[in-house]
Amino acid sequence: MHLILELGNQRRGMSGYDDLSTLVVVPSDRKKLESMGFTTLEQLAMLNEYDLGMGKEKGRAIIQRARNILCNRHIKDIRILKDEVIVTLDQNANDPLIASVKDILKAYTDQFYRNCSLETEANKIKLLNAQNPNYSFDQVVESAKRWQAITQSKQRNELAKQGITLKEDEIVKFAKERGFDGFCDNVFIELKGNETLKRSLGVALFSTFEEPNHVLVIGDPASGKTFAKDIIVENFKDVSNVGAMSTRAGLVMSMASGQLGVLAYSDKKVVLVDEFDKIPEDDVQYIYELLSNGKCSVHSAKVHTDIESHFIMIALGNPKFGAFVGDPMQEINLPPPLISRFSLVIKTPILGDQDRKEVFKKKFQGGSELRKLPEYYNQWVKLARLHNPQLKCSTNKLDTYIDEANQLITRLYRSPLRRDLRMADYARRVPFAMARAEFSDVTDETLDKALSLIKRSIDDWYSKS
Repeated sequence: MHLILELGNQRRGMSGYDDLSTLVVVPSDRKKLESMGFTTLEQLAMLNEYDLGMGKEKGRAIIQRARNILCNRHIKDIRILKDEVIVTLDQNANDPLIASVKDILKAYTDQFYRNCSLETEANKIKLLNAQNPNYSFDQVVESAKRWQAITQSKQRNELAKQGITLKEDEIVKFAKERGFDGFCDNVFIELKGNETLKRSLGVALFSTFEEPNHVLVIGDPASGKTFAKDIIVENFKDVSNVGAMSTRAGLVMSMASGQLGVLAYSDKKVVLVDEFDKIPEDDVQYIYELLSNGKCSVHSAKVHTDIESHFIMIALGNPKFGAFVGDPMQEINLPPPLISRFSLVIKTPILGDQDRKEVFKKKFQGGSELRKLPEYYNQWVKLARLHNPQLKCSTNKLDTYIDEANQLITRLYRSPLRRDLRMADYARRVPFAMARAEFSDVTDETLDKALSLIKRSIDDWYSKS
């Protein structure tokens, strides 16, 4: 059995994203455009005012509008240097975007009206001062300043809608000073022992709703798993806290009422589920699909609908006998196909004597309430999910990482701790979550940390302590 692992960026589908639906023109003009075969803004951006055959002024206005919309959608950042303007896009530069950027920035590169030269590199467009005595580069700079202000204002508004109100550069500085390990240690400082659990919860929080790292935590009573859940509920926003009664009733479909359960309403949320091992058997099939791809079809006496809900699940469960008494792996109280839907499956041992004494002492002294974290931590998670790490590791390290992940499938495919071809996704998502936490890229060091965590989470199941 071989593991096929894709660690590059997923191609973002653009179908319908830049069509003419956002180009505000009268219906008769839109019909004319469509009759000529023009259905996207990118097509219009490549034309001049004479190509449309709709009159010079109208043609110029339509093309300018299309280019403005493309720039407003795809420009992520504009940097203005002494003799250079760097425009960063949210995708690789193509001819329509280059034409649009040149237009809005009054950048002329032809031999007669040359005020700059142009270079492209992946998603960057660089406009360089041509040092032409007849046409000043200042025109480009002034236009860049206006669009820089527009871009920054748009970004602030978009971040505010997602609950990010602190300054972006301050959040990034706060994150880089602490790193992924610092986040896990500081957020879960009151959680004694089990470093694997702390870092697994960090991986879950820094994953995205499109590529979630679902985490399952199975442990003895007094092992800290409920305490960890309470820390997340207390300090992070957009969290659904699902109690044991809701779990028993049904997470996707309520077996009692026939209505939709909490997961149907948890899109773009972190879902914390208590007593996950108590989910009704009839609910399991729906959960398989939602955990895998965020979609499922539900049919009951009262409901016939398609659900689309993309969430990150942190599920807590108990061993088969309430506590681990023998071989831990044989006491996993969930079917292997369901186990395989989780990136990491964590075993939490009961707290040691010294750790329990510290908890008792704190509660005796009146310290039972959870420590409230600064708002930086919540907004750190939200902003980090918008970061898109690049793959910057060596070929040898990547080959070793893939080989190790593949061996885990061979070793565990037929075990209660099912690892199957979904491991290809998890092997990608875990290091990308770690890199996202630090606003960095996936390096050799990131792959080492990810592999160490994955292997520790598995090795813990062979310990009876």
